[in-house]
Amino acid sequence: MTTLIWLRDDLRLADHPALTAACAAAHGPVVALWIHETRRTDEENNRHGPRPLGAAARWWYHRSLQQLAPRLANLGIPLVLARGDAANVMRRVVDTVQPTCVHWTRRYAPAACRLDAAIKQELNSCTEVHSHPGSLLVEPWLMQTANGSHYQVFTPFSRAVADLPLGALLPEPSPVDAPDGAATALSTLREDGVLQNLEDLGLLDDGPAWWDDTLEQHWEPGELAARQQLDAIDGWLPGYAKRRDLPGEERSTSRISPRLRCGELSPRQALTAARSSTAAGEDIAAWTRQLYWREFCWHLLHYRGDLEDTPMRSAFAEFPYRPDDHLARAWRQGRTGIDLVDGGMWQLWQAGWMHNRVRMVAASLFTKNMLQPWQDGEQWFWDTLVDADEAINPVSWQWVAGSGADAAPYFRVFNPELQRSRFDPRSCYVERWIPAGLDRPIVPVVNLAESRREALAAYQQVSAASAADARPERG
Repeated sequence: MTTLIWLRDDLRLADHPALTAACAAAHGPVVALWIHETRRTDEENNRHGPRPLGAAARWWYHRSLQQLAPRLANLGIPLVLARGDAANVMRRVVDTVQPTCVHWTRRYAPAACRLDAAIKQELNSCTEVHSHPGSLLVEPWLMQTANGSHYQVFTPFSRAVADLPLGALLPEPSPVDAPDGAATALSTLREDGVLQNLEDLGLLDDGPAWWDDTLEQHWEPGELAARQQLDAIDGWLPGYAKRRDLPGEERSTSRISPRLRCGELSPRQALTAARSSTAAGEDIAAWTRQLYWREFCWHLLHYRGDLEDTPMRSAFAEFPYRPDDHLARAWRQGRTGIDLVDGGMWQLWQAGWMHNRVRMVAASLFTKNMLQPWQDGEQWFWDTLVDADEAINPVSWQWVAGSGADAAPYFRVFNPELQRSRFDPRSCYVERWIPAGLDRPIVPVVNLAESRREALAAYQQVSAASAADARPERG
């Protein structure tokens, strides 16, 4: 009478509806499965499965799974691991373990939904399958405008989310029966190579060699560390509204984004902590606005599954970008000669993270001053950010590039020198992250004023073409 829970981006015990339901309904052992998933594309070019994790996120998941396994074991739940096509893995595991029911946390990207629906349809012939909420504050299909469509503008969306009831948080589940009844089946799966050790999943492949040292200096993955960080909210949330744009301030932001990315914290836990904080109202409002932005990005992705490579504003499909390997390499390596951007790229390369203000400035320089395709910059962030989120990353890049919903006006080109003088006036951030003696160009790789004019001219070209295409034919 085994119960199987398929963990995905929900590596925690508390406020976990799927895990709670699995333990409550169990009449025997509970087995937890996590899969390092690949993605496939069918003959009609439809993607099946989540976007494969970037290198920095894989590092985080490796460490977080290390922390989760003994905590699950204390509940009597073994954590087993696999890699490959999730449909094939689930088929083998269910055929061998023969669980009475399978539970998982719902996913919202269309490619992942497509895969989950196919797996659920296949498994329903032999076992019960239950999907649960848990990674968002509200299901996307429950959020509709007055005319019944989905939201495409952030501000009214955030107001609607803020008005929703939150509900009580779920505690960690109680221990379940010992997993002895499933031991033989799990042993068979290991012998057949379906289940693997954590070290064999390939999560640490392809990342820079120094990440083993540098990332651990900045992060402590795992649910316990995440909850300690959230419990200390009254220490870092006061003053957030005024401090959040200052990258040189050590505690200018909460830095819980990777916790939410892999589900060490639920957004309900984060919002509950904020609303219970002793911080000033303006600080609570500024921070919860970031949670609502996360929610909005997932809302958009649920309805537009191609955001990682397709502009939301179709006119931008013809934008006259000028791909240049030299410029793109200088940007990636933090050698543009522009202090704030170079500092941000070195923070990214050393810590797997970048302050949000600097992310916007770096993305603006890349897409507008350098006229490089936003998809290339988005992919670099996807590979190097520990918090690379399947919705937030592409939506934020499209917002800066001007191709997204509710995008910034295209003429808003962040001047990185003005941004540095305003938000890092004493160069604390720049001096911390740019290595001493780094060989950088004395003259920036692009002229900011001239390149801004070129970007605006390119935008006018796209706008004119778009207007012409929309003009009705005469006669």
